[in-house]
Amino acid sequence: MSTVEVHIPEAQNKAEKADKGADARVCSSDLSIGTRNTDSEMLQSMYDSIKELQTETRAESHRARMATKRLQGTVRKVVKSCIEIEEKLSTMEERTMAVEADVVAQREQTTAHDGQLTDIMWKLEDQ
Repeated sequence: MSTVEVHIPEAQNKAEKADKGADARVCSSDLSIGTRNTDSEMLQSMYDSIKELQTETRAESHRARMATKRLQGTVRKVVKSCIEIEEKLSTMEERTMAVEADVVAQREQTTAHDGQLTDIMWKLEDQ
């Protein structure tokens, strides 16, 4: 058997145009798949970035909460110390007032004794 090739210019032109159209559709399809892959990769990259930021934000938030708790503990200790110091100062004030009252009483006694001594000296001089 032999093969016979028939060339019909009009049919050949239509076939070439159909081939070109098919090639264009294939290229277009490749481009849209490539675009879809690019979009998918871009979306995945954005998603990964968002997840990373969320993780960093959670970690930063956790560190901030821990720092706040430590600070609250320190503030509690400082307040407790201030209250203790205030109580000690109050006690010392009371003691100081008591000592001042004793000093005033001793001055009065000394003044009274001085008066008595002066009287005794006058009496001794008069004798």
